[in-house]
Amino acid sequence: MKRLSLRSRLTLLNISLMFCVLVPVGVIGYQHETRAMANLLDGRLAQSGRTIASLISHGAHLPLLVERTPDGVRTMAVVTVDHNNSDPEIGYQALDSAGALIVETTGFIGFPKPTDEDVGFRSKTVNGTPWRLFTLRGTSGILLRIGERLDTRQDITRSLILEHSVPLIVGLPLLALLLTVRPLRRLVSVLRDRSPGNRAPVVLEDAAPELRPLIDTLNLQLERLEDALERERRFSADVAHELRTPLAAAMIQIESAARASDPERRDAALADAQTSLRRLARRIEQILTLARLEMGAAVSAHERCDLVGIIKSSIEELAPQIASKNISMGFDFDEAQALVEGHPASLAAIFRNLIENALRYVDAGGNVDVVLAQDKDAVSVDVRDDGPGIRADRRDIVFARFHREDGLRTDGYGLGLSIVRQAAERHDAAITLSDSPAGRGLNVRVTLPRTQQRGSSPT
Repeated sequence: MKRLSLRSRLTLLNISLMFCVLVPVGVIGYQHETRAMANLLDGRLAQSGRTIASLISHGAHLPLLVERTPDGVRTMAVVTVDHNNSDPEIGYQALDSAGALIVETTGFIGFPKPTDEDVGFRSKTVNGTPWRLFTLRGTSGILLRIGERLDTRQDITRSLILEHSVPLIVGLPLLALLLTVRPLRRLVSVLRDRSPGNRAPVVLEDAAPELRPLIDTLNLQLERLEDALERERRFSADVAHELRTPLAAAMIQIESAARASDPERRDAALADAQTSLRRLARRIEQILTLARLEMGAAVSAHERCDLVGIIKSSIEELAPQIASKNISMGFDFDEAQALVEGHPASLAAIFRNLIENALRYVDAGGNVDVVLAQDKDAVSVDVRDDGPGIRADRRDIVFARFHREDGLRTDGYGLGLSIVRQAAERHDAAITLSDSPAGRGLNVRVTLPRTQQRGSSPT
């Protein structure tokens, strides 16, 4: 079944409402005006009858209307009425107290004589012509009947019908023609011309008030869609960044196993490759967890986490990179455990990326140290290196996605510190960058509160 267009629906709805309202109102108004008109004409007919009866009773001379017939009966002269104007055709006849005819108009010749039973208003057809009659008994005993042809009233009725129906008959088609969905077409045109990735709100100049909620909701949905697409882009970039290291380590170990002639060395290389692949699987799971965190799906999934164990695991995971550059790696902590409330995968992403960034920027044979300190309220972790460091005026922008400092030759994508900041924000953690205590390089401090605020949410 073919669906009607919005314009057709609006047109049908408006016409239906108009019919439901205007037609009953027109019918009721017509009936009311018809009754009012009938009462008005009846009143005029009665007034005319009383006037004529009074004139006849007082012996008024009507030379223009009265003439005598050969048999001596007085009759009214023929009164011609122009049917092209609004004057009704009337006639009357009068009887004296004895019932003898005194006077009548030619239109009433052949009418039965009135009696006292006919006093009042009557509707009667005589000689095929419908009449509205009024009969009264005058003070001098004269019985007068006056009548008005009903077809003249019907002419007035038809005029009323035409007067009331023409606006409805003409107005409804005009309403259908004037009814337009032009604002919606303008909105469609604006949306069609939008370029992909455009996050500017939709603006429709001189929009009707009825369209503003639609435009506001549309802008909200477009913003949510762009946010979702941005999360997808971030997820893809995170995957490329986070999986590069374990994949490279697994490939190196598999190649070593393929070249090894000693069975023991081959088995050891294969075992290391299996370990790297297990870490890769764990990394994929962590990335998916971070993606869910970004969408707010795991805000309440915090638990007690040991930062000492998390940092050790991160260092072990980066062991091939540490060994390949002959980095001196140190981890200094004051207690066997450092418990905080948080999400393990997100915390692991913080320290793994900080350590990996430090390893990437230091020269071969350099130093990277991790120092953990804690008190009753917070735990602070410093990641220090003796690399080129970051100038103080550049430290506020290094957390931006895909940002890489000029003049530094690395194979990174500029995502590590961005991931660190996102994960830190979800733990109410503070990150500060300063010069390394060794006099060269960078020191990144992460301060995590022991207890997270339950009202916090991902940004």
